[in-house]
Amino acid sequence: MTETKHILVALLADKPGVLNRMASVFRRRGFNIESVNVIDTVSVGDEESTNLTRVTIVVSGSKSMVVQLKKQLEKIVDVVKVSDISVEEKV
Repeated sequence: MTETKHILVALLADKPGVLNRMASVFRRRGFNIESVNVIDTVSVGDEESTNLTRVTIVVSGSKSMVVQLKKQLEKIVDVVKVSDISVEEKV
């Protein structure tokens, strides 16, 4: 299996400790976070939501490994949604 870069975007509840729990999942699964970007307030539709945080993470791994990682992240209570945008068209 070849390792490729994947870009994961997660919407998290803006609560203390959520990012730490998310990083622990990466550590337990043996992933190296190549890049991380956190935006505190996220716009959802026409409204600005002050209780959500968007985290963009770049990791390397096979498709099946990243799918498993995504499932593990979605099990965290305060994670609203996780998307792999690696295959989507970029501007």
